[in-house]
Amino acid sequence: MEPSWMERFDVSIYNAVSTEQLRGLRDRMHFELRPSLFEDVLEWNRSVNAAHDRLIAGTISLAEQTLRLEGFGTPPVPYAFVAVGSAGRMEQTLWSDQDNALLYDEPEAGREEEAETYFRQLSERVHAWLQAAGYPPCPGNVLCTNAQWRKPKSGWAEMLRQWLDDPQWENVRYLLMVADLRSIYGEAGLARELRADYMRMLADRPSMLEHMLQNTLHHKITLGVLGNIITERYGQDAGSFDVKYGAYIPLVNGIRLLALADGISASSTIERLDGLREKGTRRAGEVDRWREAFTIALELRSLARHEKEGTLYTSRGMLDPETLTKKTRRRLKSCLRTGMELQQIVRKAVQKTADHAPRKRGGSA
Repeated sequence: MEPSWMERFDVSIYNAVSTEQLRGLRDRMHFELRPSLFEDVLEWNRSVNAAHDRLIAGTISLAEQTLRLEGFGTPPVPYAFVAVGSAGRMEQTLWSDQDNALLYDEPEAGREEEAETYFRQLSERVHAWLQAAGYPPCPGNVLCTNAQWRKPKSGWAEMLRQWLDDPQWENVRYLLMVADLRSIYGEAGLARELRADYMRMLADRPSMLEHMLQNTLHHKITLGVLGNIITERYGQDAGSFDVKYGAYIPLVNGIRLLALADGISASSTIERLDGLREKGTRRAGEVDRWREAFTIALELRSLARHEKEGTLYTSRGMLDPETLTKKTRRRLKSCLRTGMELQQIVRKAVQKTADHAPRKRGGSA
């Protein structure tokens, strides 16, 4: 039997020895996967994210090999290269950017600087080569090259505690990003341990959900009071709909917070929906409507206008007016109505949890 394109893709990544080859593989992803979007949205999403994972893992492996050949040795301790954001949730589009971090095991006493130097060099190579392959850097600098997002286990644990003890807006935003954290390469057990620590810390501070609620509801569903879709009024996007922040992100945020409130540690939206359904704290029909709305948002987000800026794939998440056909508008309105209901449910659920949660004496939220 002739190997599938994904099998051939894997072989090509394994044999890649240059950034030019990595770039060619990224272009090949677009050529192979773009036409199959409408066959099965969730299956298409799995294929896209599996391809991203393979390409990123291949880039890291190539960076390791290059450092070894240049005399910098091998990783001094086990580590996990992790993704957050849409990559952590396995919800990247074909043109997603870099949202990543690095977590490594505790080095022996006296070898801390050696470990930091090695992983800094590795991160710089991976970051540069992913850019060369077409991945723009995260605008918020959530990147393995940022020392804040490259730490040993103890450093990550301390950072989480600091954020939890000082729930200002930016710290809460980071905590929600860590909820999406997933290992792409290396010692996956390190990422699982960090997620388990995170869930325990959050369970000890149930009032943190109230702070997370403010962040979660920051992006509103963009449906008018008369049920009309709210599009951009001015500028180059006039008449377009912001599907990323007007539909997709509010659904993702709401489902994530409900999952955290129920102690569900899954990182992807679909797995969180499965967890909510299995746990039985939400009606099955309710969860099914959220799944349908999320699937619509995922599909429409993948249809958003995209472009190449130099060598980078980019998108502002806008649906062009010509894409908003009568059928698309009908499906989008259904998605948005469900999203509005979800945001109301999230607010009530978190407030109910907060009302029944024991308050810790002398502790901060």
